Amino acid sequence: MGASVFERRTVSSAPLLLLTATVVPPLGAAQLARTDPELRLRDYMEALAFYLELLARGELSGIVFGDNSASDLSRLQERAQARGLLNEVELLSLSALDYPVEYGRGYGEFRLIDLMMEHSQLVARLPDDGVVWKVTGRYTLRNLVTLMASRPRDADLYCHCRNLPQRWAELYALAFTKRGYNTILQGRYGLFNESASGHSPEVGFRDLIEREHEGMRLVPRFRVVPMLEGYRGLDNRRYQDSRAKYLVRRASNRFLPWLWI
Repeated sequence: MGASVFERRTVSSAPLLLLTATVVPPLGAAQLARTDPELRLRDYMEALAFYLELLARGELSGIVFGDNSASDLSRLQERAQARGLLNEVELLSLSALDYPVEYGRGYGEFRLIDLMMEHSQLVARLPDDGVVWKVTGRYTLRNLVTLMASRPRDADLYCHCRNLPQRWAELYALAFTKRGYNTILQGRYGLFNESASGHSPEVGFRDLIEREHEGMRLVPRFRVVPMLEGYRGLDNRRYQDSRAKYLVRRASNRFLPWLWI
């Protein structure tokens, strides 16, 4: 009997996509304006529809969607089912907000990633050099296919850092091999506790990846500029309203590649 569609896709070289989510954010979450659960769920549904299209085209080997607020994900399941892709999509509804809100969203997201990596059957099937792309689930990364193609084949961690206007690492998207995750990221969410560190998780992540990680290759700058759509949690502004900033960064990336902005 021939291999199923699911089996054929999971042995391909296409990456696995992790989408992180908090449908119902905790009360008192700092620097978070987009708090309405219904609006957030709609964001997740819209983004998932885009990524399901990539999955249907074979650009992805599977999608793991993880929510840390123990929310009902049936509407997302219906979307995957309507596309005939339910066997290639994992929806994990987890209760993982049992920490002080002062720790911050970065702490919660990387703790969630650990849980997703631990509990996902799709992740379990990956070889050590299998590639995972993590994207914050409310955002649509329009040029994800181009970004995936730009990743150096031997990179165990591929992310996007900036030096201007401040030293920073973008956390809405990054890629890692399963081996890279185990060595560099697993169990490190405590480093992103804002109440203990006194700085943002973006700075804490930058500190982490600039340490020595023996045997690992880290590439700290995307070779193409991400094209992000969706509403920012910080202030409810749309990323697509920052088109001018995107064009400036793309021009800088081409003509001034040493200037990380």
